[in-house]
Amino acid sequence: MRFHAALTPILGSPTKLGLLRTMFASPHRHWTGRELARTARVSAAQAARDLGELADTSLVSREVIGRSYSWQLNPVHVLTPVVSELFRREAGLRSEMLRVVAEGLRATGVDRARVFGSIPRGEERADSDVDLFLQIRTSGERERAEEAVNKVRTQVWERFGNPVSPFIFTRAQVARPRNPALLKAIELEGLDVTGRA
Repeated sequence: MRFHAALTPILGSPTKLGLLRTMFASPHRHWTGRELARTARVSAAQAARDLGELADTSLVSREVIGRSYSWQLNPVHVLTPVVSELFRREAGLRSEMLRVVAEGLRATGVDRARVFGSIPRGEERADSDVDLFLQIRTSGERERAEEAVNKVRTQVWERFGNPVSPFIFTRAQVARPRNPALLKAIELEGLDVTGRA
């Protein structure tokens, strides 16, 4: 184990992250290199190289079984609980972002609010917008909704680094949409952030 920059050989590549994310999801499981590569969706050759490097840190242990290796997390390694907590927090990021949006909209009185687009589909990039649909009763409520969105926009940017793109519709606009496909997609894939379906 390195005592300076110890996380670099552990978390230093997307392949290692994928392998570790998979292993921490089933922390007591023994894996063959091929099944671990397949489950983590990485190449077997790269998985073999990176598993060897992870074994060098002793975060991952390897056992010879016949002509292959069995890989498992080392539960007593000093960094196992820390890395486990990182993956646990990572798994909750979307829920945390939805909570921040919901809290920011709580006092606005919007009819409905839904996050839609690439985030609910799991297809977002690091710079993807948080597409936010808001339904208000009348156009007279638009200014209040926009003020709330500006606060949400600041909070989401500061906490997660993603811009918020609001789509604000009145009840009448939802009843007679100019783009029915958009509203259908919002209904099908959108995640509710108002506490109502």
